[in-house]
Amino acid sequence: MLTLPTVESCYFCDLIVDLIADPGECWNLLAEDDLTLTLLNGRQYETGQSVVVPRRHAATLMDLRSEEMSAIMVASQRLARVLESRFDVDGILLYQNNGEGSGQEVPHFHLHIVPRQAGSDWGLGPPHIARFEQEGRPARFDVAQATDEKLATVERIRNDWPE
Repeated sequence: MLTLPTVESCYFCDLIVDLIADPGECWNLLAEDDLTLTLLNGRQYETGQSVVVPRRHAATLMDLRSEEMSAIMVASQRLARVLESRFDVDGILLYQNNGEGSGQEVPHFHLHIVPRQAGSDWGLGPPHIARFEQEGRPARFDVAQATDEKLATVERIRNDWPE
């Protein structure tokens, strides 16, 4: 059995509860459907980096139901198409961590969709391979900070989201 990160509460479940209570308060919500949320990642290692999460709490890939897996991939493909059309991308990276041993930080399944751009400062792999110092990082790496650049990125993606 995988060792999962220990947290006081699940970040994504808390976000979902907050979204239900006040839909306008989720600054980084890009799209949603009955089974998933698509969110701009608060850490922008690459402009447009986002995650797709199931609404139901499922800690890892192994905890997902078939219909959730399908919905996650459909949302990921929609996002990838928008990123490809709106950003100058060299490629699109999908990655997902299961358990502490893989670098999972939040014990709620989330698939990262990352538009790769020329001049990236973290090589060819996911950002956890090239960890940044926690202190003194630019605001774009602060998951809780809604910068003007992040808000503009949310708008660019939302405007092209297919119905």
